[in-house]
Amino acid sequence: MEYNKNKWFSIMKKTIIRKALLLIMLSAAYLCSSCYFHPAQKAPVDQANSLGNHVFTLDFENDNCSMADVETYFFTTFPHNDPTLGKVIYDRKQWSNQNMIQLKKGDGLYLYIKQRDDNAHFDSFRLTSKPYYNLNENTKKLLFVFKGKFPSAKGVWPAWWLNGSEQDAWIYKNSKTIQTDADLDKYSGTGEFHNTPSPVNSTDWPGAGEIDIIENINGEDIIHNTIHTCPNMCDSEWNSDGEIINCANATPEDPNSGCSGKPYKISAPEGTFACLWENNSLKFYYWPPQMNVRNAGGPLSDKPVPGQWTGDVLKNEVRLLETDSKCNEKTHQKWQCNNCAASNSCSFKNMKMIFNITLCGIWAGEKFDATENSQMNCQDYIFGEGKEKIDDLFYKIEYVSVQILK
Repeated sequence: MEYNKNKWFSIMKKTIIRKALLLIMLSAAYLCSSCYFHPAQKAPVDQANSLGNHVFTLDFENDNCSMADVETYFFTTFPHNDPTLGKVIYDRKQWSNQNMIQLKKGDGLYLYIKQRDDNAHFDSFRLTSKPYYNLNENTKKLLFVFKGKFPSAKGVWPAWWLNGSEQDAWIYKNSKTIQTDADLDKYSGTGEFHNTPSPVNSTDWPGAGEIDIIENINGEDIIHNTIHTCPNMCDSEWNSDGEIINCANATPEDPNSGCSGKPYKISAPEGTFACLWENNSLKFYYWPPQMNVRNAGGPLSDKPVPGQWTGDVLKNEVRLLETDSKCNEKTHQKWQCNNCAASNSCSFKNMKMIFNITLCGIWAGEKFDATENSQMNCQDYIFGEGKEKIDDLFYKIEYVSVQILK
């Protein structure tokens, strides 16, 4: 067969062009079908043992995220009764409402609270991350960022927080595959929150610690930063004020009221919040919605640089200290001391990110008004004159991420 050099080069050129075009089309199809994962992030998880310190970003405003992306990183059901004793149902198997969680393209992920017909509860949500986080030799700093809105109204208690556990179910011990909401459904109606450990529910609290980044009650638009630990885990000093506070901080009314920074008022229940977790310290930040948070080094940039965050955005900083405090049943509860028996150092373990809205409950109900019947008054309100005002309130997530910083 005669060899035609020019013809051969022509064929090869066309082949290369076709392959390049095909690659571009496949890349575009991927970006259009899911969230864009930044180069610094790991690929989507596919095994349970890969969930430790798995970082991610879900940018619902700018990336074409799907519910599949949400379900990759979060459980969207909580098949247990509310540990704070709020008048809500988080279990999707018991919801009476549809469309409790809605993804609106280019806008955000909407998480609703809706009235039911029973006048005993509202349907609500408790979103829990599948990845869990620890500081170690390779991970010195973890940054958690949220941008969006949350409800602010009488009787309402929204939160964004981190909770830990050392229980097997929490960290998927002996599980080879990533668990799903369908796997959680088997827990529906099977026990109380305090005796039914699961991937979204720890019964060894506060043995691995809790970090509250956003808590706001009763429409006050006041943000509280609080830490809950065992009495024998941590002391703290907030904002270099010289006062050492135990981070269980038992009171006659509450065996674990926690240690807290200075509450701060915001003009509206929205904006960007962040928590920087380092060895022996935590920093809590807030940017109002009008501030630019996507600039180079900002909290929503590819490479956040907290050292550049100046002005009034740092709201609270806590130095964590080892403690000589002990758990004793005169001051604390028997269950608390049992859960705290092995927690003798100031470290948080296997922390998962949680978004939720509850109603009344232990804290918001007790602070609903200044009367002795505030808890009952709160419940009367949410099922009476406040019912229509609360129905269809929502948490809106525009952006959420976890990053490991150098």
